[in-house]
Formats: sequence, structure tokens, C-alpha cells
Amino acid sequence: MSNIIGYLDTQSDIQLMSDFNLSHRDLRKTELFLLLKGTANLKLEEVDYVMRVDDLIVINKHEEFLLKSQAGDNLLFRFSISDFLLSQAFDAEHISFNCNSIAKTNKNYEQLRRNIVTIIELLLFENERTNFLQLSKIYKLLNELSSLFSIQNEAGLNHDERISQITREIKQRYYEKVTLQDMAELVHMDGAYLSKKFKEEVGLNFKDYLSDVRLRFAYRDLLSSDKSITRVAVDNGFFSVNAFNKKFKDVYNSTPSEYRQQNKLEEELVLTQPTTEMKAHYQEYKDSKNLAVGGKEFKLELNFSSLEPRLVKDTWRSILNIGQAEIVLKSNLKEHLALLQRKLEFKYGRIWALFTPKILGEDSYHFESVDEILDSLLELGLIPWISLNKSAANFRESEYSPGNWARIMASFSTHLLNRYGRQRIKNWRVEIVLDDYQDEEVSTNYRDFYQRTTTILRQTLPEIEIGGGNFPATTDIDLAHFLEVELAGCQFDFYSFGLFPYASKLVREKRNLQRISDPDFLRQQVKLINEVKLEKPVYISEWSNTVSRSNLLNDSLYKGAFMVKSLLDLFEEVAGLGYWLGTDLAQKSHKGAELLSGGSGLINKNGLAKPAMTAMIFFNQLIGLKILYKDDYHLVCSTEEEEFFILGHQYTHPNSLYFLKDESQLKLNEVTNFFKEEEFLDQIILRDIPNGNYELRMFSCLKGHGDLLEEWANFNYSSNLRASDLSYLDAKNNHLQTLEEIEVTDKSLVLQKIKTTNEFYLINIIKRQ
Repeated sequence: MSNIIGYLDTQSDIQLMSDFNLSHRDLRKTELFLLLKGTANLKLEEVDYVMRVDDLIVINKHEEFLLKSQAGDNLLFRFSISDFLLSQAFDAEHISFNCNSIAKTNKNYEQLRRNIVTIIELLLFENERTNFLQLSKIYKLLNELSSLFSIQNEAGLNHDERISQITREIKQRYYEKVTLQDMAELVHMDGAYLSKKFKEEVGLNFKDYLSDVRLRFAYRDLLSSDKSITRVAVDNGFFSVNAFNKKFKDVYNSTPSEYRQQNKLEEELVLTQPTTEMKAHYQEYKDSKNLAVGGKEFKLELNFSSLEPRLVKDTWRSILNIGQAEIVLKSNLKEHLALLQRKLEFKYGRIWALFTPKILGEDSYHFESVDEILDSLLELGLIPWISLNKSAANFRESEYSPGNWARIMASFSTHLLNRYGRQRIKNWRVEIVLDDYQDEEVSTNYRDFYQRTTTILRQTLPEIEIGGGNFPATTDIDLAHFLEVELAGCQFDFYSFGLFPYASKLVREKRNLQRISDPDFLRQQVKLINEVKLEKPVYISEWSNTVSRSNLLNDSLYKGAFMVKSLLDLFEEVAGLGYWLGTDLAQKSHKGAELLSGGSGLINKNGLAKPAMTAMIFFNQLIGLKILYKDDYHLVCSTEEEEFFILGHQYTHPNSLYFLKDESQLKLNEVTNFFKEEEFLDQIILRDIPNGNYELRMFSCLKGHGDLLEEWANFNYSSNLRASDLSYLDAKNNHLQTLEEIEVTDKSLVLQKIKTTNEFYLINIIKRQ
């Protein structure tokens, strides 16, 4: 194979292997494997797998593995990635990769496979003119890996920036005399406190960390230069050759000179030219996958006479997540709810923390405020969806004593019956929320609280629907066992789930919440839920790309494209969806004066629409229509009267830079850095439609049109906006609308649409009479 990787890092390596028996020898390397032919046995952290063609897996440093080829023809791609290479882009100490196509089939691995094939192609048929191209493809592979599969542990998310500054400084000055006191003065910290803090954050004391960094650079010099061992030591900050030899032997179990000689032998073996047989196996794999580099054009041809229409399920507007119940009493929030209902017409209004001591009064039996809250929802045309036990300002209903809670529920159910009557409340929903499914004690307490609550409510209100429990949708548990065994005895009228791209992972005996970078996470999780074949309706009562109330992507054009992509993925798969959240007013923000501060709402605190709101409005144009065609990027619908609608998007997933940042600390001027600006061509051909004259209206939300965040940029992100400024922004904050008249003469209509990054659009085609 090529030694081009050596230009990037002598500690990393790329190989094609036919027969292999591998284990993890260097615990500072991350291994990436793709099997192109044959089968192999893999033991990873005491779990046995069989790798087959197309299986792709990343083995993180400190994970133990054994990988052995089975008998017959085999071909394995191996990329050994050193911490040194990863640290060029991010803090490798706090990053790992969740990439295992054997264990987690519900992810999109195809782009990674394509990148690997491109690299293999260049390495097998290399020449000096492609060296830079090879380097760029390796970087692209690393970027895809980090964008789609990296996870950052909680320690990394909460990492003290001062410690990061110190580690960066060490990597720049490792060959000098660097002391703890020097670094303490650099970041204005006490030396003793820094020593303690550094150990907590990094996991090593300052001296050991500095020595490790020096060893990494020394290792590179040792293998890539002809320097003497003494010169390698001195050039990399080891002011004693004996200290260098000792450190090296502790890590590599051999002296530097022995290791250099052994490595040269291994390198000669690795750089052996691939055999004709290996090239043939690779070509066989490539042909079977039809892996050609795709362009940026999409062609869709639909013959209407052969399509079987089905009715649109308007599940996207099932649930309006309002917030804590008491905020419904605020006049400005009522105005926002009225606006949302006027535009989108949701079915349910979901509230929580309805039974706080503040709302119920001192004796817990005054329902005047409860009545006002519920009446407000009903006046807006919303059916109450009451969530119990959802944590809000350190309050949960399950914290009431069993006796007191029983009295509250008995009084409440009787009060509802007397005030609203059975006919009106039969469609109401009561959702009992589980906060932590991974705590066995919490699950037991939830089961007890659920059963006690439902017993009381059903005695008086047998018609009301009760379910649970806003369960986190995750691969971390056996969902069927959890619902049918651990929660046995809970009679659910419906199931509800929360859907956010995070994983809970055990790291050093602590459970950390980690972001997931898979763009298809929501779709795959709903697929897993549906595989359980639950007999009652399934709702996604909360869903979004983030739980943060300060993530500026919530305000961006990206969020609108995310909404369209996600709704296309989900709206036919469940009984109802509840986007998180209705309005920014429902969340407290530390940036109260800002026009936009990363809140989760469809509209901002002033009632101005974000791109996410526009996405919902576009979907609402499809109510009552019939679906003719759907794919990942398009939805084609029609009426009975020669009218067609095409909904499309060019969702662009954030790059690795986004996932390496604290999502609640993004800066206004860096949002565009997370997306590659590109143009794409959609060509859509509609065949077998009646001849005649048609009006084609195109509604597009894209950069410069319907992007409130960009409009605010024209005001220099000022927090001192006047009422007239807000009126101007409201008037200016509109999607692009165009009209074209087209004559169809051969029963075919050809549409061409140039799409830009994170653009989404709706096309309306109607035949003139």
C-alpha cells in the first residue's frame, strides 16, 4: 500500500489485508475496519460478532478486540488512526466513535463506505500526481467519521476552557522547559488548584500529560527521521536520554532503538504492493455495490397513471407543546398560542406541572387556576393533553405523599366530570412521564405511581385516555422487555416517546449524556419502536435536534430543513407528533434582550416566525391531499381536481465542527461555518397529466428569504430593537414566492429547481380552467 499517510502522521496506517489475525496492541489508536470480501470473527469487549461483507466498525482506543479472518478469500480495509492525527482537529481525549454496523444496523454507513472506496481506488492505482488528492480523501473520511459518528462525553462538554488552553499551549511548546507554574500564570490560576483541576479534567497529572505529549512527537521523529536517539529525545523535550528510554519502554515494551528497527521491518511488510488477487477482490466489491461518485443532480420521473394514492396523515400537528401550565395564564403567551393555532390548528395542547402547590393553593383542592388554564386551551380549540410527573422547576407530582396525591386526583376527577361532562373530556389525554428509565428504583416507583394514579382517575372518568410515559427512544434498552416486563401491570391506552439525538453511555462508571451525530437517528429510532409492535397508538410527544434552549441552530435556516426532513421520515410512522416547542416564551433565557437566543420555539419571544414555523406551514398545505410519491427528499401530493403539490428540501447535516462545540455556547457569526454552501439541481418530470395551461407557484425558504436570523444580521444583531424595527423584520421575514405559467402539450411537465444548502420549498401546480 501507499505510504502517503506518512505525510500526515507516522503513527497512523492504512492497509488492505487478505489474511489477518489482529488485536489491539496500541491503546492510543482508534481502528476502523471495512470488510470487502469474506467473513471474519470479531470479539469486542467480550462480545462476539461475525463480520460479513459491508460490515463497518470503529474500535475506540482502550477497547479490547480480536479480529481473525475465516477460511477462504478475504479482503479487509484497515485504518489505524492515532491520537496524534485526531488531535489535529479536536480534543481526542474526550471523543469516541459510535460506529458499528453489526450491532447498530439503524444508522447510515453508506457515505463512509463510499469514502473508503475512493481512498482504496487511489491507493491501488496511485501515482505521484494523486498524492494531494489522496491526502484530501483521507481528511474527508475523518471528517465524515467525526460528523456522523463521533460522541463527546460529558467531561468533554463540561471541559474547562482554561484546561483546553493549557493543553494547546503544551502541544505548541512541548520541546521547551514547561512547568506547572508557567501554565498557572498563563491562565491566572493558583498552582495547587491547577494541579488538582488538571488531574480531574484530563485524567493525568500535569507531569505525566506533558511527558505523554513529548513521547507522541518523539515517536513520530523516531520513525520518520534518521536522527540519533539522543537527538530525538532532546528535540522533543526530554532533557535526559535515560528518561526518554524509560518512558518509551513503559509504553511500548521495548527501547526506542529496538522499536525503530522492528517498525522498519513492519513498514517494509506493509508497503508491499497489493496482489492481483487483492485488486480483483476489490473490483468485485466495487462492481457489486455500483459505487460511482455521485453528482449533485437528482432526477425524478413520475407516471401518474401508475401511482396508487393514499391519504395524507396530518400527524405533524397533533400536539402543541406549550410548557408549564402556569404560563398559560400570561396574556402574551395566550397571544402566541392564538397565533400558532390560527396558522397551524393543532389538535392537542400539551401542558405539565398543572398540580403545583402554587396553582392548587395551600390546601391543594382549589381548582380555579386549573379551570382557567384548561378553559384557555379549549377556547383556542385545543384538547387538553395533561402530562403528569414531568420535571419542572424541581417539581414532580410523584413527590406528593401517596395519601395526599390520591385525594388530589379524586377531587380533580370529580371536578372535571361536574364542570365539563363526560362527552367533552372523553378525548382528553393524561400522560404520566418517566424521567429515568435506566434507574431500576425509579422504574419501580414509576410503575407504582402510574397504577395508583390510573386507578383513581378511571374510577370516575373511565372514558379518559391515560398513557405514558414520554419514554426516551434509545437503543440502550430492550424496549419490549422494558414495557412488557418491567412495567407489567401498567395499562397504557397509548404510548408516548421523546425523540432527541442523544445517547446515555457509561464512562468510567458514570453515565454521561452524549450527542449523536447520525442524521437519520430519529427515523431509525421510530423504526425500532415500531418493531416492538405495540398494540396501542404511539405518539412522539417531544422531538427535536437538541434539548438545549440556547442552541442558535434552533433559529437558523438549518432548523427548517431539519423539520422538513424529519417530518418526511416520521409523519406516516406514528399516531401523532409533538415538536419541541411552540414558542420561545415558554423557556427562560439568559439572553432576554436578544431577538433570537437559540430557543426551541417555532416562533420567537416577539411572535416572529422562524424557518421551523415556515416548515410547518408548508406541511399544512398538504392537509386533505393524497400522496402520490415519497422519498427522502420529496413528497408529491394531489387533490381530486388536477392540482399537485411537491414538497422538497436540501437538508445539510452539520459538519464535525458543530459536534465538537458546546451547543449552548455557539456564536451568532459562526453558525454558517457548520454547513458547506452548495447548489443542487432537482429535475422532476410529471407524465400522464392532462394537457392544458398550468399555473406553477413556488414557495421557497432559503438564504435571504424567510431566514429571520439572517435578517437580524442586517441589524448587526442589535439587542436594542424598536417596535418599528420589529414591524419591519416581521414584514421582511417572508419566504420567496414566484409564479410561472406553463402550457402542457404532450401530457408531460418538466420542472427544474436549483436548491441551495438547507433550502426547503413547496411547489403548487394547478390547471387553469
